Amino acid sequence: MPLATIDSHLEQIDQLVRNAADYDDLEFRLRLEDLVKKGGRDTENAIALYITGTYVSIPTRMNLMRMAGYIRSTAFLIPLKKVIELGENDRLREGAIISISKYNDRRALDILAQALEKNKNKQLQEAIVQAINRIKHNNPLLNMLPRFLQGGKNSDFFFITLKVFKRILSPDDAKGFISYLQHEDPLVADGSFEILCCRGDETAFIFINEFFRERSRGLIGTVNQPESAEALAKLIAALHEYLNRYPDFFPQLRQDIVALRSRAGGSLWGERLAALLAGLENGSGAP
Repeated sequence: MPLATIDSHLEQIDQLVRNAADYDDLEFRLRLEDLVKKGGRDTENAIALYITGTYVSIPTRMNLMRMAGYIRSTAFLIPLKKVIELGENDRLREGAIISISKYNDRRALDILAQALEKNKNKQLQEAIVQAINRIKHNNPLLNMLPRFLQGGKNSDFFFITLKVFKRILSPDDAKGFISYLQHEDPLVADGSFEILCCRGDETAFIFINEFFRERSRGLIGTVNQPESAEALAKLIAALHEYLNRYPDFFPQLRQDIVALRSRAGGSLWGERLAALLAGLENGSGAP
């Protein structure tokens, strides 16, 4: 976007904020939202400064925060968090709590959980608890994640949750499981790999590639044990599903897959490797 256009949007936002009293609340927010969407990141950064600016009237800052909750830009999270911590009054703080809850994701939940721990104001604590409960209710991922992370401690819950996640998560949701690839519980790590293979997009490949190579080499050492053989078979099935969706990545893994196949014999995981190779090398995808 040309610099002159960005400057124009910034000037219009500044004028709108300075003359906020000339507009009713809805008109102000609609005009502001339109300018921010047109101006992109630069205008979002400007709004972030206004949100924490004590020179801006409280009613205007309330409207700024409401608009932030509609747009849900990353640029607004830290300013909203500062308002919860340092806001001049409870009205501002409650407004920031509500706006953060609109993000409806793990970032919002973490900010609110920290705020709940630090804040001793009972009224604000109630507002934070309500916001946390709304996020968990509206976001099945956050509501069900603790069951998934139980892993081997409650395998029934884990496998039910894994099955649901493999059906409903978006590619962005799936990215949240990258950090769990290094989880100390192998069930959680392997389940996270399955989720990335099922629901992840092209950006997940670097993590899928690395995990498959390391995990398969580890499992080969104990593959005579039924648990290891079963885990390896699931790993291969998940990888096959991912490569069916993104076959252009197959050449990068082909050498590792062929090497594994040479050691598989007539095992189940060997059959799955054979199916993967046959499907990808002749271009048919799924067997």
